Amino acid sequence: MHLRGLDMNLLVALDALIKEKSITRSGERLHLSQSGMSTALGRLREYFADQILVQIGRQMVLTPLAESLADPVHDILLQVQAIIDHTPAFDPAHSERNFTIMVSDYVATTFLPRLLQRVQEEAPRIVIDLVSQEDHFHTPLARGEIDFLIIPEQYTSPDHPSERLFSDSYVCIAWSENSTIGDHLDLDTYMAAHHVVSRFGETRKPTLDGWLVDRFQQQRLVDVSVMNFFTVPFFVIGTERIATVHARLAELYTQSMPLRIYPTPFEAPRVVESVQWHRYSDKHPATAWLRSLMLELGAQFDRTSP
Repeated sequence: MHLRGLDMNLLVALDALIKEKSITRSGERLHLSQSGMSTALGRLREYFADQILVQIGRQMVLTPLAESLADPVHDILLQVQAIIDHTPAFDPAHSERNFTIMVSDYVATTFLPRLLQRVQEEAPRIVIDLVSQEDHFHTPLARGEIDFLIIPEQYTSPDHPSERLFSDSYVCIAWSENSTIGDHLDLDTYMAAHHVVSRFGETRKPTLDGWLVDRFQQQRLVDVSVMNFFTVPFFVIGTERIATVHARLAELYTQSMPLRIYPTPFEAPRVVESVQWHRYSDKHPATAWLRSLMLELGAQFDRTSP
């Protein structure tokens, strides 16, 4: 293959410059001096006959050509990294690999403790880095910044492989001394109650409201909206509010909190969680090992569904 004299290391420098839009920060990312990074930028400018990065006012901005190169250059580097990182065998007992998994606090609290227990038993030197979900959670996956993304299956990307992990149902929780609810929670009481909901991302969409509106043509009365699942019960206890949560979370809550669990007064859709990984790591032995462990434990998790 003829690359017209292009040094592949220059693509690494170009990727850093596109991400950082700064010679100094790009150098720090690549552990290069500012002069070394400036030299790399000069060579890129000469090769592409384009300025790549230009000063406008107090900011450095990418040229249109650099903008157009951002995705293909990063994609090429991901493919090269996958080739370099690929080994014919993987020994979990001796591997010192790091995995980054992006998850919600629901998955981190209910499913991942089991997974990390098995990882500790079978691969004691492996490090797992858990990161919280972002608004645009497909971007870190596409850019190779995370190894796995665990999300509800309806949000998986068609661009990368995915597998079903486990499912869960919804239930309602209320303070154990809530006098407005007896032994049974009916639909009228549910709709008249004040609710605590979880909302995520910039759009702040709640997890269940869209389905409820479509089904009953009615909005819940939302008193409190929180940024994650695990803080929900703290705004239910001591009040007449209720919340609709995952059944597995509700079981955890009631182990240490004065709460009661009620079936939902409607047949809510089950939540199905899926694991997704980058297509370039699909055949990597290390990724395949951890993925198979997830799927094994996910199947066990389903058999003990609440």
